[in-house]
Amino acid sequence: MLEVYLRPLVMSDLPRVLEWSRDEAFCLANGWPVGLPAEQLQDWFVRLLNNPPVDLVRKGIVVTTPEHPEGYLVGFVDLRELNPLEKRARLRIAIGDETHRGQGVGFAAGLQMLGHGFSELGLERITAEVHSSNSRMLSLVEKLGFKREGVLRQHETRQGIKEDVHLFGLLREEFQPPRDEAWLEKLTSS
Repeated sequence: MLEVYLRPLVMSDLPRVLEWSRDEAFCLANGWPVGLPAEQLQDWFVRLLNNPPVDLVRKGIVVTTPEHPEGYLVGFVDLRELNPLEKRARLRIAIGDETHRGQGVGFAAGLQMLGHGFSELGLERITAEVHSSNSRMLSLVEKLGFKREGVLRQHETRQGIKEDVHLFGLLREEFQPPRDEAWLEKLTSS
């Protein structure tokens, strides 16, 4: 059975991050420049680990399987633009390992990070911004319970095309974490 958990990123994760940086679909979905030199990405990663922004909580998404009981990094999940005064942040989920996209890993990681944000950080509101071309993330945020709040029409240019950005919000009282782990077993078992 597949298990998903979150943990802090560590320097030994750099090779996986470098691997994802060569995946054009991943880069475009996450706002990374395509073809970024490895040295530049490594410098960014080291800065992120040694001096993380105060308004960012980033966790690695780790998957364990019977074949890999020690687990391996498949992506990361953020609460960014963290504002303790207003008690809000913005959720972002990135699955770098292509074989785990669309397999429920983002859902499991999202639920865990939402729980962390609402319960441990005391947030009252978490938002998400999703490009119209990212159909998986559009579906995922709705599965997580987010409500569609608006659309910024032709807001960003991606690959030379103006694209809409969909705005979502989730309030603490709307968050419905599963009562047990059976949901994850059904979602991720093969």
